[in-house]
Amino acid sequence: MHLFLNYQKQSNSVNLVNLINLLNVPKIGQQRVRLLMSQLGENANPFELSIKEICSVKGLDKQSAESIIRYSDFEYGIKEYESSLKKGINLVSFWDDNFPMLLKKIYNPPLILYCKGQPLIHREDAVAIVGTRLFTPYGKIVTQKLALELNQSNISIVSGLARGIDTIAHRETVNFGGRTIAVLGSGLDVIYPNDNIKLANDICEKGTLISEFPLGTKPNRGNFPMRNRIISGLCHATVVIEAGNRSGAILTALNAVDQNRDIFAVPGRITDKQSIGSNRLIRNGAIPLFDGEQIIREINPRLFNPVKSVQKAITIELTDKERAILENLGHDPVHIDELANSVDMNITSLLQILLTLEMKNAIQQIGGKQFVRA
Repeated sequence: MHLFLNYQKQSNSVNLVNLINLLNVPKIGQQRVRLLMSQLGENANPFELSIKEICSVKGLDKQSAESIIRYSDFEYGIKEYESSLKKGINLVSFWDDNFPMLLKKIYNPPLILYCKGQPLIHREDAVAIVGTRLFTPYGKIVTQKLALELNQSNISIVSGLARGIDTIAHRETVNFGGRTIAVLGSGLDVIYPNDNIKLANDICEKGTLISEFPLGTKPNRGNFPMRNRIISGLCHATVVIEAGNRSGAILTALNAVDQNRDIFAVPGRITDKQSIGSNRLIRNGAIPLFDGEQIIREINPRLFNPVKSVQKAITIELTDKERAILENLGHDPVHIDELANSVDMNITSLLQILLTLEMKNAIQQIGGKQFVRA
């Protein structure tokens, strides 16, 4: 037993074998484990302590202490640790230097993350993109557009590797060559769904697969609410593309609310079942989303590496008349009558050109026959 208690393979500051075993003690739970390890010291071996010493920790009672003292399956931690290494899986504890800072701030953060692929980044700028499995063509296009725009600003994309919107967000990022994090509701050796095994391998090239669940854990329904809090917890903001009435994406958004993170929802048609949930989020205060730059503008003050410029230059071909009209518009509204006088053009011809400029996203009509430069 002494060999098991003093197993020497450690992470930066915590004996992972002891931590794995401690989390395996019946009816202890992550919060008590975190209290115990934080107050006693990260390298403390709780299995060598007396009941009195364990009970001296605020939040630990005699029943918890007795459960720890009675625990005897010390080989479990060794096997779990060594099996992870053999499968190319790295274990990162709550106390490690590269444990994600944003995730560390949430209520009840995971104490161990099983990771495969590239190392985790302590100060990582990330946005979650989640949505329904039964997406519409509109949902697919919007997901691809947002993922690309965020990738271009070096924002990591986080999602859950589920079919549908999650898969599109991950795949678009992989195709772009960006970094994406997939959070699983199963052990990392049990990729779900099966048809995303290749995508999971592709993600590992520049991104990371993570899970808080031990090896061999099946994708049981009860795991996914726990998985969802990690998805939102890793991110500055959560984006819901399309979500039905009872979509898991809504639960991820609600976690983001609890974590005091921004929530964006893409407006959908009121006749689409896939947009019932996302439209309801907007009614309840989520930010209606129209493009990736809007996300960056909102979260930029909180980014670890702020984006220097979130505006892209508009490159469009203009006729001489279109250019003349555009030169007479700024950010202050101009009435069509005033604009007609400025460019010496009749109203009918002017309206036709203004419509063309709107289609080129060069100008906007803001009501009352007033126009501004976009």
